[in-house]
Amino acid sequence: MKIEPTLTTVERTLFLMEVEQFKPVGSEEVAAIAAKMVEMRFAAGELVYDHGDPEGHMYVIVDGELEHVREGIVVRRATRGMSSGLFGLMGIADVEALRAAQDSHVLCLSREDFIEAVSDSPAFALGLMRGLANSYLALIRRIESLERKIAAHEGR
Repeated sequence: MKIEPTLTTVERTLFLMEVEQFKPVGSEEVAAIAAKMVEMRFAAGELVYDHGDPEGHMYVIVDGELEHVREGIVVRRATRGMSSGLFGLMGIADVEALRAAQDSHVLCLSREDFIEAVSDSPAFALGLMRGLANSYLALIRRIESLERKIAAHEGR
């Protein structure tokens, strides 16, 4: 749920400058994005969005923990400084739901403001692409590890 801001734009900017996607972006550009972000709080167990939600937002965790849930199973957890919701921002229906694993405080960027930020800041766009590439590599490593375990198990 949206709350009255508890962080100043400067505090938001300083926080976002430590987030992977925002590191390559200049402080003035980050400040412009920070000023547009809305603060939200979610209670433990509260649904942030459900799979297939058409409305896209990027959620950056200030405090707490969010969990990605697919078919009732927690598949990933996101903590301070991590972001979620990128698929929805790009108009792709997410196959996971996102819920608060514990009371959580997040910064939220709307699709409209996201598109403006990407259009105005190639550095921000590159940071997002870098974050996606890192996520992709992590998934590849996870798949390879599982394949090795399966092969070892079948070889017994």
